[in-house]
Amino acid sequence: MKLQFGDNFKRLRKQREITQEQVAEMLGVSCQSVSRWELGVCYPDFELLPVIANCFEVTIDSLLSNDDISKETDKKLFFEKLDALDWRDMEQLNLAKKYCYKYPADPQYRWHLVRIATNQILIGNDKNGEIYQILKTNAEKLLETKYRDATIDQMVDACSEDDLKYWLELCPYTSTFNRRGCLVSRYNRRLDDTDKQFVHQGLENLEKFSNQLDRRFPDSYGSTKKSKYHYKILNIIESFGDGTEVPNGWKLFYAYKQLVLSACLFDMGKYDEGWNHFDSAINKYKYIFTTSDKWLDLGGELFANLKVNKTWTTAVNESGEEYEIFGISHLSFYNINFLYGFLNDPRWAWFNSVRETDKYKNAIKWAEEIIKAEQKA
Repeated sequence: MKLQFGDNFKRLRKQREITQEQVAEMLGVSCQSVSRWELGVCYPDFELLPVIANCFEVTIDSLLSNDDISKETDKKLFFEKLDALDWRDMEQLNLAKKYCYKYPADPQYRWHLVRIATNQILIGNDKNGEIYQILKTNAEKLLETKYRDATIDQMVDACSEDDLKYWLELCPYTSTFNRRGCLVSRYNRRLDDTDKQFVHQGLENLEKFSNQLDRRFPDSYGSTKKSKYHYKILNIIESFGDGTEVPNGWKLFYAYKQLVLSACLFDMGKYDEGWNHFDSAINKYKYIFTTSDKWLDLGGELFANLKVNKTWTTAVNESGEEYEIFGISHLSFYNINFLYGFLNDPRWAWFNSVRETDKYKNAIKWAEEIIKAEQKA
């Protein structure tokens, strides 16, 4: 086993931010001896090794060598010690800190320190804020490692309200890891804030349902299969209401799906059924774009009794607190320009048989008038 005493001694001394003179005084040797050890010119007396190891709180083996075999043996020992401790025991934190000092280049130990610090904060063991400072310092160092996402998740759980925005903005938008999921986890673990837990779970339902319901059904399957798919989507959205009316917050989403369905039905030659859905969709657009209501109901308990604005960017709870909506992949149906472009898009060939009808032209004319009015305003 190759001895690496000099390098290890120097690294441990610098980690503790002490000078050669200070460590020489602690060990009762000359400053020149310490300098020669670090340069690898010579080694300390055998009897002094336990004293040095105790001074730096490491084993003699790790003091002398830091090769892969030694590292793996020590890592196994770390996990054995960690598993032997209760997760609420502060000794877990002390153990992780010790190994972070010992192996500063190994992010795995730092990740466990972050995880353990988070647990200690959430169970109320950080009365003076010292653990939070340890958590923030080490979390920042993990952002360029494979532990990035897991670290952000832990920080959203444990961070202060002042730091919450910073950590949320680091969250990517993916199907498995996103801001809303982190917020739901935050308030699930903070049992003293059940109101926010309820709200964020409602928002998570909204965002997940929206993404799932707005999945694009391939046109290559044909209008018949696409129509069956959209009927099922409409049935799901109808279930969000009281059984008689689609909630206002979902009306534009529902209307967009109806327009797609009407195109399918026109292509299938089912004109009466197609016009029913087309008329219904345009009426919903007219209702939402002319209503003076700022907030629109989403449908009750499933969405935490929240209401949403017309652009689906913000939700509000019963107390008037506003929440950002994010993580929705496709969000164009609320825009009147989208409706105008959709009806004029030549790629939607399934509308071709009805494009010259007065009803179809009137719908385009109405959308155009709203756009002009908005531009003047």
